[in-house]
Amino acid sequence: MNNYYKAIFILTLIIFQSCKKSTEKSTIAKVEIIDKEFNFGSISMSDSASFIFKIKNISKVPFKISKVGTSCGCTTTEYTRDSIYLNEVATIELLFKPNQIGNIEKSIVVEGNSDPPYNVFYIRGGVIE
Repeated sequence: MNNYYKAIFILTLIIFQSCKKSTEKSTIAKVEIIDKEFNFGSISMSDSASFIFKIKNISKVPFKISKVGTSCGCTTTEYTRDSIYLNEVATIELLFKPNQIGNIEKSIVVEGNSDPPYNVFYIRGGVIE
């Protein structure tokens, strides 16, 4: 009889745990990256290049960018800081000011509550005198 009560207790715990998981709200948004890279061609050292990367929320969970990082000080960003709801678009505006001549490839890392939590964007091009 003692094993009977143990089995009922374990079964009850399993049922409650499975119910709990199905009623918990997800905090992970699903996003669609519209453009992952930008090639600005050739610019001179005195020029700059700008571009706007876009991330579309395709889920009911609000998407929020928590941090944006760049691979060098020659690239600056401004980004959407508000929550982005279903079918809305977050933007990451970047400005590249060259500090050396040659071919470049710079990365911009965007962290948010998405899967994957980090999305990497790239700018490429050439800098001439």
